[in-house]
Order: sequence, then structure tokens, then C-alpha cells
Amino acid sequence: MKEVTVVIPSFNNKEKLFRLLDSLRKAKYPSLEVVVVDNSPTDEILKEGRKKYKWIRWVDAGRKNIGQTAVYNIGFAQANLKNHILYCDEDVVVEPDMIKKLVERAESDEKIGIVTPMILYLSDKNWVNQAGAEVNLMTGRTNVGWGPKKNFLKAHEVQGSGTVMLIKRQVIDKIGGFENWFLCYFDPEYCVRAQKAGFKNFYEPKAVAYHDQPKDEKLWRPRVLSRAYLLGRNRTLFMRKHGNILTYILFLPFLFGYYLLEAVKFGIFPKWIELVKGTFVGFLYPLKKGNKIPLPHTNNFGERGLPTV
Repeated sequence: MKEVTVVIPSFNNKEKLFRLLDSLRKAKYPSLEVVVVDNSPTDEILKEGRKKYKWIRWVDAGRKNIGQTAVYNIGFAQANLKNHILYCDEDVVVEPDMIKKLVERAESDEKIGIVTPMILYLSDKNWVNQAGAEVNLMTGRTNVGWGPKKNFLKAHEVQGSGTVMLIKRQVIDKIGGFENWFLCYFDPEYCVRAQKAGFKNFYEPKAVAYHDQPKDEKLWRPRVLSRAYLLGRNRTLFMRKHGNILTYILFLPFLFGYYLLEAVKFGIFPKWIELVKGTFVGFLYPLKKGNKIPLPHTNNFGERGLPTV
């Protein structure tokens, strides 16, 4: 089977990262490379990780927070150039056969470019946290496969996903890396770019991962607005690049109204102001041209793994 490189961004969460690495150690996959790109505010995780997990390649992305997108692009550039890449957030636990099932689905059709597993809640393994996702290209609203596990037992084509995705090497060769948007909307943007390049994206329920996120809406709903500025800015960037910008503008008052109610409900009104500001900044923010975003060249990497100027 095709060799796979797992790329994991690390940011100041040793317990969850090491838990993921322990689950990957049990993976029933013969050819596996694991690259952890650490961007934590201290080098504690790097030092302990290098001692405890010597079979993993550790990359130091420095102490300044450069964002999830830049960290992933560094990891993609460090991966073996022949391997598929498993994009995997650090707050995940994987089943031993997850990678094998993802690769089997990916290799079943040469047109399939990205495969996402059934992602269940770690706290409730009968409830789906994510089974693919879709951003409405007319309004910018996002719909995520969410609900009882029994409702998501069939494999099917999806627009995109996030959290855990197997990306075939052909996709990376053709469209490169992520838009460097720090956080938010970069993963659906990548999936839509893959579709524009002629690939299909699939959801595979036989592959299973668990996401350590709260299921209680009193916890996760305010968390959505914790990144309000980036949420507003990057959704607008996504719609400028892939959606119908006119219908999106007409729909904005409804989006603003929805998030205003959320902000008032949870007592975080300043976050709504950030959302509005970010949304309008997104109309002026520069976009990269073309469908391919080159990865940083590995021979341009400095001592800490960051691209040199």
C-alpha cells in the first residue's frame, strides 16, 4: 500500500498530542512516517517528545505563533515527496485501522483525492462530530455532518472536511499547500481547490477517529466566536475565491443577525464586533492567484524549520 506521512501541528497541548501519538503507535499500517511540527510558546514539548517518541520526526517551528496553516505547510514540505499525507489535528485519537481504511478508499478510484473518516466525539462514541462538511457557495453558511452514528454509515462524496483528512500525493503535487489564513476556512478552501483540480472528496465511515471536543452546545457554541475576527475574514476570503460574492453580500445581514444573537446569549458582544470587522477586512485582503499554492522549499529551511528570507 502507498506510504503515508502523518502531519500533526502541535501548539501547547502535550497531553492531547502524546495521546494521539500513542494511538498512532498502534496503527495497523506498514509504511507510516509521522512528522510533528511544534509551534508551542516553549520548547518543553519538543524536548520531552524527542526523548519519548524517537520514531517521530520533530520539527521546531519557533516560539512565535505562526498559525495552523503555516505549520501544516511546513509539515507538508517536510514529508516524503512520494507519500500520501494524513492531515491530523492534535486533539484526535485514531482507531488502529483508520489509516488503512482511508487509503483503501482513496486507492479505489484514481479520481478520489481526499478522504475523511467518521469523526466521533471522544466523550460520546455514538455521536458523529463530523462526517464531511459543505460550505454553501451562495450564502457562506457551513453544514457539517453531525448527529447519531447510525445516520452516517454510508460512504459518499462530500465537498470537504477538516480535523482529519487523507490527502493523496497527486493532490499535493497539483494544488500544493494551504492558503496561509492562520485559522478558519482553510481546510474547506483546500477541498474545493482539489475539486476544481478534478478530484473527488469522499467520506469513509469504516475509518474512525475520535475528536476531543465538547458536545454540549453551551460549550461549543461560544467557542465558534472565540476566533471571531478570523471567522469573518476567512469566510469572506473563501467566498471571494470560490463562491457567489453577490449573493453572499445580500446574505450577510442574516449572518450578522445570527451571530449577534449568539454573542448576546453568551455575553461576548465584543466578539460580534470582531466578526463584523473581520468580514469587511476580508473584502480588501489580498488573495493568491491560481489554484496551486507552492509549499516552502525544504532547502530554504532555517535551524528551527521555518522558511528563511
